[in-house]
Amino acid sequence: MAPAFSDADLARRRNAARRLGWLLGAAVLALYLIGLFIKR
Repeated sequence: MAPAFSDADLARRRNAARRLGWLLGAAVLALYLIGLFIKR
């Protein structure tokens, strides 16, 4: 069985996933903080 992705493709996908994860984490944290400030 040949691998579905080459090493370059895997590295690119891993970098994109990490960047997306950081963006999602930052967005969730920002919404959480905004919610805290609005509640008070």
